[in-house]
Amino acid sequence: MQTARTHLRVSRIEGRMKNTTVIALACAICLASVTARAAISPDQAGVRDAENRWSEAFVTGNAAALDDLLDSDYVSVGSSGQPRLKNEIVQLAVKYAKAHPGQHANPLPPTSTIRVIGDAAVVQHHNPDENSVDVFYFREGHWRAWYSQHTKVEK
Repeated sequence: MQTARTHLRVSRIEGRMKNTTVIALACAICLASVTARAAISPDQAGVRDAENRWSEAFVTGNAAALDDLLDSDYVSVGSSGQPRLKNEIVQLAVKYAKAHPGQHANPLPPTSTIRVIGDAAVVQHHNPDENSVDVFYFREGHWRAWYSQHTKVEK
């Protein structure tokens, strides 16, 4: 009789544990689904974040961050018309950081505009001396810069 009661108690406890495990698993799946959707949502905030991380990576010479942010075929065309490939940009960033230790980038100014069109984005920067455009694409949950163009402002 004692064994039957013990077995019944153990069965009830196991049943509760299974129910709790199923509920916890269902909650975890829902949370992961919501988080995944939020992480892969291409929007202006994501582009702004990518621009800010890019600026900070350049100023601090963070080659790994630049490698992650810039597409392997990234090209930046300077105001002189000279194109620079990704590896040149990364080298310039490292050189800049060595010449300006401890410096950090400013956030994207309000004079810059961001337009998201599907999985692409165009960021226009309007500065007193230069205007520029950065072109991004969104893939695998990340914004990546693909192209930049710089133009001097005539005075």
